[in-house]
Amino acid sequence: MISYPDSSEVLSDLGPKVTQGLVAAVDQAAKDLQEYRAVHPSWVSQSSERGLANWIHDRLWAHLTAELDGHPGVTLTDGEPTRELIVGVSYRLRVKRHREDGQVRSYATQTALEFFAQGTQETFPGLEEVRLTAGYEWDPDARKIGEAVLSLRDGQENVVWLVPLRGVGEGAVDGNVQPVRPAAPQPPMPSIEVPATGKRQVTEGKAK
Repeated sequence: MISYPDSSEVLSDLGPKVTQGLVAAVDQAAKDLQEYRAVHPSWVSQSSERGLANWIHDRLWAHLTAELDGHPGVTLTDGEPTRELIVGVSYRLRVKRHREDGQVRSYATQTALEFFAQGTQETFPGLEEVRLTAGYEWDPDARKIGEAVLSLRDGQENVVWLVPLRGVGEGAVDGNVQPVRPAAPQPPMPSIEVPATGKRQVTEGKAK
């Protein structure tokens, strides 16, 4: 059974420069989107979700590079279309748009599947690589960028934890971050039929 690092341990290892660099990059990308919408509102409204996501990703990566390039222990690799942030010897991050439930979209390529699956790489004890997904929450109705977040998943759809990054590294917040665990899907409610006789009948529960 795989033992996952908890969020406070990961945030401490990444350090405030990385976590706040991610927050700053998301904030600046959000301002870029506001400016883009103000200058070319029709362009934004006519953009496909994939096209707009790619535009935001380019702006976010540009700001992330400006924030963290050259920082000790941090390596940015841009092998388009794969862009990664490597921190120390243990953490590899990719930047993705997150839905409210923590889910992200990605083409199911072999490299993507390998990235999202924890514990599949062979390495020396104590040097295991943890792969993280950084990025931002997305409001699909307003088409707006929300808070900067960090998630750990084992498999693309299995979200182990999701934490907001704003405030991390600023004093006592470090050790008190509560991970947001996506809620499990709820079973459908039984349907209720009311026959002409007026008697109540629950079709799934067999109660009449």
